[in-house]
Amino acid sequence: MLRAMPTTPPQPTTRVLVVHPPMSVARDFIDYPYVSNLGAAQVAAALASKPTLDVQYVDSFALPGSTFAWFDDTSPALAGRAFAGATNDEVLARCRPADVAVVALTPFHRPGVVDANLRDLIEGLPADRVILVDAYQSGQHHVDADTVLTDYPAAHAWLRYEAERDLEALIVGGEAGVHFGGRPDIDALPFPAWDQIDLEAYWRFQSRFVHGLGRGSWAFPIGRRTLPMVTSRGCPFTCTHCSSNPDVASGGGPKIQRRLSEARLRAHLQYLAGLGADTVYVLDELINVRRDHFDVFLDEIEKLDLKFEVPNGFRADYLEPRHFARMRGRVTTVSVSAESGSQRVLDEVVKKKLELSAITRAAANAEKAGLPLLIHYMIGLPGETAAEVNETLAFALHLWDEHRAWPAVQFATPLPGTEIARQLTASAGSLPVVDDWGPRFQGGPSASPDTVDAATLEQFMATFRHRLRESQGPKKLIMNVTYVCNNHCTFCAVGTRTQVDGHPTRQREILDTYRKHGITLVDFDGGEPTLNPELIPLIRYARRIGFERINVTTNGRLCAYEDFAKKLVESGLTTLLFSVHGPDLRSHAREVGVAEAFGQTMSGIDHCVAHRPDNVELGMNVTLTKTNYMRLEDLAQLAFDRGLPWLNIQFLTPFGRATTEVAPDTEHAAEITRGVIDRWKDRIKIQVINLPWCFMPGYESYLAGDAAKLARHMVFVNNERVNLAEYLAARRVRKPVCETCPHACFCGGFYELEDVPEPEWLVSAESLLKRTDPDVRLR
Repeated sequence: MLRAMPTTPPQPTTRVLVVHPPMSVARDFIDYPYVSNLGAAQVAAALASKPTLDVQYVDSFALPGSTFAWFDDTSPALAGRAFAGATNDEVLARCRPADVAVVALTPFHRPGVVDANLRDLIEGLPADRVILVDAYQSGQHHVDADTVLTDYPAAHAWLRYEAERDLEALIVGGEAGVHFGGRPDIDALPFPAWDQIDLEAYWRFQSRFVHGLGRGSWAFPIGRRTLPMVTSRGCPFTCTHCSSNPDVASGGGPKIQRRLSEARLRAHLQYLAGLGADTVYVLDELINVRRDHFDVFLDEIEKLDLKFEVPNGFRADYLEPRHFARMRGRVTTVSVSAESGSQRVLDEVVKKKLELSAITRAAANAEKAGLPLLIHYMIGLPGETAAEVNETLAFALHLWDEHRAWPAVQFATPLPGTEIARQLTASAGSLPVVDDWGPRFQGGPSASPDTVDAATLEQFMATFRHRLRESQGPKKLIMNVTYVCNNHCTFCAVGTRTQVDGHPTRQREILDTYRKHGITLVDFDGGEPTLNPELIPLIRYARRIGFERINVTTNGRLCAYEDFAKKLVESGLTTLLFSVHGPDLRSHAREVGVAEAFGQTMSGIDHCVAHRPDNVELGMNVTLTKTNYMRLEDLAQLAFDRGLPWLNIQFLTPFGRATTEVAPDTEHAAEITRGVIDRWKDRIKIQVINLPWCFMPGYESYLAGDAAKLARHMVFVNNERVNLAEYLAARRVRKPVCETCPHACFCGGFYELEDVPEPEWLVSAESLLKRTDPDVRLR
């Protein structure tokens, strides 16, 4: 009987070099360049599994010199960009001669723009042929440019989309030109070739990237030993802004998601943990499309005691309360995408197949679980109206205010390969000329002919960002120290309340509470605060416990006594604002109801100016009424002449005595105000308060409106506390013009002055002594 001769395994016949090159990144890049080498590592492993290929993998992120450094801004082409990776010299020094070099081309190399560093690296590779592969694995972004081979003439071929199935044939066959890869069986792929690189060097690079970028906080931070992975490829949904499954357009089959089997998913996580990873950066487009798949992932993560981040986010409608509970302590931020706050836009424009109620549930469930939630939105989508933009911003801010779900609002961006890019090309003839699509999401709109124009979109975004900044918890405490007043102003918002001082002990307790929560700004208001004998001790106490800016608003009459004026300006306050409502005795007396008030206030101003320390700022408040607004120019002159370089112009606050009986014609008063700003803006600081933005087009920077009030808590004499914006909102109404206004999310609308309410309570002696709440609701 013949015995079978032992077979000799085939010997490698082709030397292959796989390179993940260095790159430059913009400060506001999109997605995750520091883990862009996952695609190269996967390609290297797939090729190394072929018995006829001898593979070397060189990763510019995993060499001793791998770093992150900002380019000199004197180079226009690289201004605002940073270098990431090892230098070409260090990369090339590691490369052995090869028959074929495979270079991973990522969106971060800005395809369509020649990257001179990448071009030089390709030209220097010790290989007979160079193949570029679109190997980036994360989210929707793939390389989409018709000029790649023209831009890099040293490259022989370019393999687009997924590379692992067809790359070996291209290496062996040697065909030049552009090729399209097909869908591999991801369960059959070997694990990425992390074991072939210096992981300690890679983790040092990640740390250098994080520190070099200098961001204060990261929603999806890099852990000390982070490795990326994908548990699935593709996405079954057909959102028009997404370029997921790009091979569909070239006949690659229907839009589907392919997932690792349970056994392979567990084994992959075990592989990463075995390499020493403590954090897994999951780059799936949607990891939770199948709940059982996500449950297996969570099971193994818990078993291996790993942390993980999912920066591309989750489908909100597939997240259940139990998922939030299981992720707590393992992820930094949970991310979902709403895209729009308009259900019509979501259904007909984005085609996301998502109910907004799912986003609301996710926000509530995340808050209940104690997990930060980030929600993505876009404005400027094709066919979206200005009113629908406001729907989105209102929805985003509502979930932020109610549940602290962070609204990540971006401009809708027609990434090459997306449906909205095709729509824009059809309607406008071409896409915008963009060197780097990454920063475009934050940097500017890409409006099409059927979209809100770019300038208006920028106004929407600027107003939204301002509103969001001002609504991140109280930044200022406003304390009514008394309702006693020696004036009788026709418009006073608290003039109908009981004339009584606050209790000093309780007021110190309130100061302690807000200071404990990090508040460093306080306004002492009234009534007339100087009539409270505890005012100066309160100022000194606030300074002693750490309040850095202390403002007092006064009618200044008590400061006619020079000794008191000197004590007040030297007490520790930083700002003193005088309420003056007419430029002469007669006009001022008409507003405040006291004939001698004007002379006393002027003397008080003079005394405070004379004794003012250098660090104390002085200014004037004027409330406009139907009988004084025509004198605003004279009031500005008076402020300047008296040495008050700050003028607050306040429209009525509709409480107490502030009704239509005393209100000026708003449009005419706004016109007068705009003129005063034009003439005085270079000599005094001017702010306008309580006026809808639509009355001040072009003067928006002078409006100190509702967004600022979101950051302020007011404490009444009886120790009741309110968020100032919410308190004032009770007297605001929206009108049809508000629906499309780009400032609607900032501006609360129009004040109702026809029927001004009396206060719901009168101050009693007992109320002054009630215990204060030791906690502050920071929103």
